[in-house]
Amino acid sequence: MFSSRRLKKAFKNDRSKSENERTNPENEPIRNGLSPPVKSPKKFSLKVPELGVKGQYSKLFSVSEVSRYGMNGKVTTSAFNFTQSLLALATDTGEIHVYGQQQVEVVFTLEGKSHIKFLKFVKGIYLVAIDSRDVIMVFSLFSKRMLTSVFSPGKIACVETDPSLDWLMIGLQSGIILFYDVDRNVISNFKIENLQKTRFFPKDRISAVISMQWNPRDIGTVLISYDQVTVTYSLVEADIKQHFIYELLPGAPGGDFLDKQGKLRRPGVKQSLYHPNSLHILTVHEDNSLVFWDANSGQLIQARTLFETDVHISQEGFQKPLITAPPRITQVAWICQKNPEYTSLVVSTQSKEVGQSLTLIELGGTPLYSITSYENMSKYYANTRSQRIVPLSNSAPIIEFLPLPSQSPYFSGCHDPKVILVLLSDGQIETLLYPSSHFSYKASLFSQSLAWVRPTATRSLAVSVPKKLWLGMMSAAKSSDNILKGGEPLKKNVTKSDACSALATGHKDGSVRIWDASRGEISGGSVFEVNLSRILNMTSKAIDNISFSTQTLELAVSIESGDVVLFKFDVNQFYNPNPQKSERELEMNFRRFSINSSKELLVDIRDRSPENIRQGFMPITAVHANKGKVTSLTNSNVGFVGIGYQDGTLLILDRRGPAVIYMQAVDKLPNVHSQYITAIEFVIMEYADDGYSSILMLCGSDTGEVLVYKIIPENGGRFAAHFVESRKTNDEGPITMIDSFSKSQNESCSANISQMRNLSSGLAIPGYVIVSGKKDIRVWKIGKSFESHKSFKYPVAASGLAFIPFVNNGEVKVVTVVIVLLLGGDIKVLSIPDAGEISSMVSTVPIQARFIRDSSVLKNGDILIRTNEFQASLLSTVNEQATGISGNSTLEEKAKTDSLYIPGKKIAYRPQVNSLQWARGTINCTTDQLDTLLGGEHRPPRKYEESEMATQTISVKPNEPDDESREHSYRRPTRSGTRSSRYGVFRSVSRAVESRYDSLEGTFNDYATAVGESVNELVEETTKDMAKGAFGL
Repeated sequence: MFSSRRLKKAFKNDRSKSENERTNPENEPIRNGLSPPVKSPKKFSLKVPELGVKGQYSKLFSVSEVSRYGMNGKVTTSAFNFTQSLLALATDTGEIHVYGQQQVEVVFTLEGKSHIKFLKFVKGIYLVAIDSRDVIMVFSLFSKRMLTSVFSPGKIACVETDPSLDWLMIGLQSGIILFYDVDRNVISNFKIENLQKTRFFPKDRISAVISMQWNPRDIGTVLISYDQVTVTYSLVEADIKQHFIYELLPGAPGGDFLDKQGKLRRPGVKQSLYHPNSLHILTVHEDNSLVFWDANSGQLIQARTLFETDVHISQEGFQKPLITAPPRITQVAWICQKNPEYTSLVVSTQSKEVGQSLTLIELGGTPLYSITSYENMSKYYANTRSQRIVPLSNSAPIIEFLPLPSQSPYFSGCHDPKVILVLLSDGQIETLLYPSSHFSYKASLFSQSLAWVRPTATRSLAVSVPKKLWLGMMSAAKSSDNILKGGEPLKKNVTKSDACSALATGHKDGSVRIWDASRGEISGGSVFEVNLSRILNMTSKAIDNISFSTQTLELAVSIESGDVVLFKFDVNQFYNPNPQKSERELEMNFRRFSINSSKELLVDIRDRSPENIRQGFMPITAVHANKGKVTSLTNSNVGFVGIGYQDGTLLILDRRGPAVIYMQAVDKLPNVHSQYITAIEFVIMEYADDGYSSILMLCGSDTGEVLVYKIIPENGGRFAAHFVESRKTNDEGPITMIDSFSKSQNESCSANISQMRNLSSGLAIPGYVIVSGKKDIRVWKIGKSFESHKSFKYPVAASGLAFIPFVNNGEVKVVTVVIVLLLGGDIKVLSIPDAGEISSMVSTVPIQARFIRDSSVLKNGDILIRTNEFQASLLSTVNEQATGISGNSTLEEKAKTDSLYIPGKKIAYRPQVNSLQWARGTINCTTDQLDTLLGGEHRPPRKYEESEMATQTISVKPNEPDDESREHSYRRPTRSGTRSSRYGVFRSVSRAVESRYDSLEGTFNDYATAVGESVNELVEETTKDMAKGAFGL
């Protein structure tokens, strides 16, 4: 029923579809029952199995989805659950994502890709969704399933809920208001007729219900707006308490400054809101008027726009604003601070001329109602304390914005928010910090899935990282600033592997984020983040290339302008937990000019490290070559960086200086017929019949050629790159991947610190080079002959070596294969070096050719597939049951998901009317009385277990603490009897990995004696930088 962390919930269960049907990515592949793993201790063998028989090892491979990142489709609407601290987002593909703390995520997938237009949380435990077909669906956050679905009696125009009530108030296009009992799954007999048609304008056309809001102090009163009139309606008395009609007399400019030949005008209503104290009302009109009213008397206090006041008063000879198309108001929220009497307005606007923006109007403390005249109250709303316009750089229109309250779920979710989410029509989400009005793109504020839309990811990459290094890094990246605190992550089984998977994403704003992608085994929302736009002091430039050297913990990133920035994982020497204006900051402001005007090829940017990060990827050098867009970028594990540019320039940089050791256009080389480089790989192996191994740089080109360079140490500690040869390896370019393999050692020949042990002894490592072209794979014995060739029907999207351990006759063996992902979604597993097909599978997730080239093949057999603009999936090609290595996971275990609902968390006490309102005759309606009023004397009994759980959490008095004594209450696990800290864990990992590289460093002395001290300097610099950077030594 479930796929990974995802819930499949629909009106009909369809189990008839094939498990490998690529058009239905939600299907969970059912693995064949195979022999159980051998549990006794085994010795490990590096012997490569002979793959003489096709299919002999095919049983080791089967494709299944492990995890998903991001979301499928564009966000259409949102809701926030304050009590449980959960965020719900609906997409245009019929998915509802519910997010909590760390990486907590549960996805409800609807049949038919229904378009969700309304989302509401009810009593902290229900999530109500209404789609475009006006189907009301009720989901349980406790059981994580759909409880019921019901068709609405009419077309739904708007809905309203209250955190303490069971009721969903439904406004129809016909102007009728219904009440749906979520607890009992029944529509109440109580309804409100179209008040505008029956009471005010019987001759006008029927108006839909435009806006509804429960009185923030009295649940017995609701605010209802139609297109011409707004009313406060008493549910207790079943009658109108007050009405509000905005009329513009001849000569009054109104919000649009139009005097239609001296006629009386009534601008249509778009929205209505209560002041948090319920004494004033704001109506928003189609002509951009913001009209403030006295809720009790119906007196108009002030009518204004964002920039003009008293627009309801006749003004002779008024001048129309110069803007021909003033910004149109689309949404207004009445924000209050912790003290609800201190308020402000957040207004979203849209304009064809100036784009979309948010306007923040600070009103300040509300004057005392009982002693303030209408004249003074009018001045209060006319002369605001401050007003700020916050423009959005994104040109996409605003769909809606959602304040995330920090004090209580009441006042329409606007009680002292610190963050406001802004949903855009292109699927992206902006995060506005309130009240500072600054936009934040900090990835750790929300879960990893939301990072794909904050902002859009332009590049994705997955790599395998040594496990001990990765655990140490993740410990340093832990953050506690996640806004969402709800739910509890599911504990995953830890795989028996010495490597973890890292996921790196580049974004439109120039940021790069590195997450853990190890199948959810590492808890927490740890993320490393760098921003090239800030470092280079440039306007946002999208990321187009990322290269992460996993052993030296170095990062190379390029942006669309062609600039490349090199990072190193290190302790920040400029770290300042309490940054203030200082001489250093002033100096930095002068020095941190954009590098566009710089004439230097290499720019030192170490002083541009952010002060608020103690340890992470620190900027070292910017490469400003002015050679156009970067077409290939590789940061090796031995200190060299290769960069290919659109104009054909190939640049090799030694990070130790840094120094450029090679820079030339490839089309100037002899016997080269290529225009530019498309793939770069550094290897350590024997070239031809040299009799010794060398550091080789292999460069694939746009025409299917491979250029071979030798990197050789020279006197003075420098290195030089020498062009050796060029070979046409593939039928058609461009070359997309270059990998290498040593059959004798059964490991990759990719240049890294461990491979450099062989250089000290002069050992020759004969190896194979695997080259992926447009539609083929070539295996090449470098400097000699071609070994094998494999062509495909569809273009190659991604490929790579994988090392798959398995148990055979009590002995653990490793089979080395090449996994190829094709553009059509086929997955081929090939043997090496004969390129024979072992297995052919089909991706279980949908494929989009535009994004699939951002996919990666990992060393453990996993494939990260970029499925669309906002989502990627992690697939496993290994049948764990057949390998006998990892513990088998049952289908029931795979179906488990994160917990969303934490019982015992109290719903805050609802604010009540003050003494003045009570003295004026306001009837204090209780929740039980309202239930009787709407549900009748014979209201049906509760239908769900969730109802009883939610009822117990409603606070009956102010400041009532959470109840942890309930049967279902959640108790966070505590650690006792041990002494633990982040530093302790990090230090132990540091010692383990440091000892590994200390022993390795000693093996370089002999080799250094033979070829000069330059290699020793290289390795010493690389290993020391890595150890110091990773562990802060």
